[in-house]
Amino acid sequence: MNTAMLKAVIFLILLTFLPALAISQTEKNPKQKPAIEKEAAASKSDRPRPMRIGVIGPETGEMSVYGLKTLAGASIAVKEINSKGGVLGKKIELFNYDDKNTKGGAVNAAIKLIEEHKVIGIIAAPTGWSSFGPTFAANDSKTIYITAGTRRKLGRSGSFIFRNSLPDNLAAEGTIAYCADKLGYKRYAIITAVENDFSLQLTAYFKKAVFDKKGAVVAEVYTGSGYSGFKEAVSEIKQKSNGKVDAIIYTGSSKEGAEIMEEAKKQDLNAPLVGGTDLMFPEFWEAGKDAVIGAIAYNSFAIDSKSKEAERFIELYKKEKGEDPDATAALAYDAVMLLSEAIKKAKTTDTIKVREAILSLKGFRGATGAMSFGIGGEPLKHPFIFRLEKKDSAYSFNLVDER
Repeated sequence: MNTAMLKAVIFLILLTFLPALAISQTEKNPKQKPAIEKEAAASKSDRPRPMRIGVIGPETGEMSVYGLKTLAGASIAVKEINSKGGVLGKKIELFNYDDKNTKGGAVNAAIKLIEEHKVIGIIAAPTGWSSFGPTFAANDSKTIYITAGTRRKLGRSGSFIFRNSLPDNLAAEGTIAYCADKLGYKRYAIITAVENDFSLQLTAYFKKAVFDKKGAVVAEVYTGSGYSGFKEAVSEIKQKSNGKVDAIIYTGSSKEGAEIMEEAKKQDLNAPLVGGTDLMFPEFWEAGKDAVIGAIAYNSFAIDSKSKEAERFIELYKKEKGEDPDATAALAYDAVMLLSEAIKKAKTTDTIKVREAILSLKGFRGATGAMSFGIGGEPLKHPFIFRLEKKDSAYSFNLVDER
């Protein structure tokens, strides 16, 4: 074998075995990672970020009211925090993007906020794509993601994904607790709109709440295609309950709820309606008038709340916008306040530590009440309970219970 050929063979042997040897040595001593790998790991985990927060939501188009209210609430929170010196001695910078209520818009907005602005957290409007489209990008980059107002559970979206809206299961539980403990209600009839998926889910929550309070469901009827109309439904309730009902739980829309109560009045079934946020629209009392007086409903925010946190937020919002805030704005405001409180507690903008601080906050109080977080980023909250009343020919839902 000549010299040239020998050199070639040696070169091939080295080319084959040296990489394996290097890998073997790295596995024996994991601390010997390339500097670039350490840099990449740090960029996704324990590196403090600038004091920046992002907002994603539709600011144009049919769903723009949700995006604009989210932005308004978040902006007022940032302004208030900065007026008091910011967080950890630094002013918060706020960046917002119009996602146009599209998947691409939401994901691209999140990527810009994460990669270009390096935000600590993102506040998302309660629209489908805003709330759920960017969750993978946020979780993968270890960016705090708080969807402010969505009804949908987060499921297994990731450990950096949170929502601060009132869960309907806890809302139903709190509403029935009020009915049982304060009003003495024990016997309930339930009407479900079978063509409404949310109605079916909310009915399940209310039934569980009734049973947990040792109450009784004396009649359960359904409305929708293939089922009875409101006249037949009310008649069936009277028959099954022998006319002894403390309250009628209805989990459908406000217009249908009004029609049910008008029919109940005609048939001399004297029991108030109990339901969720969907009852709290003007069409409910405009259509039902005196038949709906006494109705009980829950919501995630109360404009007449007596808490100092709510009063402060309402004052700031009115001064800034010249109108009363709604639940969407209040939840976005609370999301920013919660995130800033977690940063203070963590004493850093390292998002891993900020996440841990969020989970450790117990009884954080905001404009939408006290809140903690449970499994899967789901909030633990109590509902605001309202009763529909009439004064000087005007109807309104008035707050009767808050915690």
